Amino acid sequence: MEALGLAIKLLEKISVLITAVLLLVMIRPAGVWLGESGEKASIRRRLFLIAVLGGLAIWGSFLGLDVSGFRFNVRMVGIIVSGILGGWVVGAIVGLFAGITYALASGSALALYAIAASVFVGIFSGLWSRRFGTHLLSTAIGALVIQVAYHILIGGVMAIVSFDLATEQASNLFLHSAKILANVVGVISFMGILNFVSELERARASAKSSEAEARSAKLEALQYQVKPHFLFNILNTLSYLIRTQPDRARTLTLDLSEFLRYTLSMESDKITLEEELNQITKYVDLERARFGDGLAFNVDLENDISLFSLRVPPLLLQPLVENSIRHGTVDGKVEVRVVAKKIAEEHFEILVIDNGPGISKDARSNGVGLQNVQERLVRFFSGRATFSIKKESPGTVARIEIFPKAQTKLLDEARKRLEKVV
Repeated sequence: MEALGLAIKLLEKISVLITAVLLLVMIRPAGVWLGESGEKASIRRRLFLIAVLGGLAIWGSFLGLDVSGFRFNVRMVGIIVSGILGGWVVGAIVGLFAGITYALASGSALALYAIAASVFVGIFSGLWSRRFGTHLLSTAIGALVIQVAYHILIGGVMAIVSFDLATEQASNLFLHSAKILANVVGVISFMGILNFVSELERARASAKSSEAEARSAKLEALQYQVKPHFLFNILNTLSYLIRTQPDRARTLTLDLSEFLRYTLSMESDKITLEEELNQITKYVDLERARFGDGLAFNVDLENDISLFSLRVPPLLLQPLVENSIRHGTVDGKVEVRVVAKKIAEEHFEILVIDNGPGISKDARSNGVGLQNVQERLVRFFSGRATFSIKKESPGTVARIEIFPKAQTKLLDEARKRLEKVV
């Protein structure tokens, strides 16, 4: 019963260390603890483990109690874990610090044995993890074997120096066994927490990766949805010209071939705004074959390098320009403008404006091209872009606004606060 009581009390002490571990894992992710160990570990990581686990082992030296004239503590938990995670060098250093602290605090005749035992456990733990790894079963067996081995070794040395002292220590076999089992439970709990949190981090990272892949796949699907629609409209233009201007149709077929070679063979899921506007200009040139001088088009691009190099999904503006031409033409005439400007750092605005009668509400809500633009913006910019289309007098304005990440975060926080109020 005395041994059982000792084990329970030591586990209570160990629970304090485990609570500290939970707090530390919240500050430093488990991946930092469970990284490469031994010779493969970086100096920075070794110093981190020495500082943190050394502190826990020293703390464990003071988390002890006296039973039947013997002093028991839980410093071995921090020492064993330091060797398992950091290798034998880290384990030896942590063991030395913890052993010296215990020796100075206790001032008993066993002080030198305590230092030697602590260093031995740290070294043996590091060699054990190198040979058998850091998984939970190996750690549990190692914690048990290491402690039994150091008791046998220290007991042998103690018998040579003072047989009476060795006999006295060995007479409390059940108490030492209780301490060993309590330390094993502490080590398992420590490593179990780290492994559990590490698995959660991997699962979270995997979920984010899957979400990103799904978003990319949907964006690509939307991209391919635009291309056939885009090609269909250009072929309609050629169909019209073949009947009315055969020579002009032959010339434009060559132009179309060059244009489509670039557009349809494009493998990249993003291009610069400057490249997008160049392609839109070529598209309008093909449309102008049908409208003649009735189609006026110009681009107002602010002279800013960050605007030129802004990454956008290909054919983002084509549906907007197409809608302006389609719904803005009156008596064969329409004027379309594309305005792109930088509002602030990472904050951009792109407008497609026409001078027609204005797009109808049904066309705005049911247009496949416009819905495609909306979805592609959301997915490409991860929510950092908005799209709106508004009828004005005269004409229609389609507006794309791209926000900086910081501003998007503020908008999300403001939206959440508003929802709480409502």
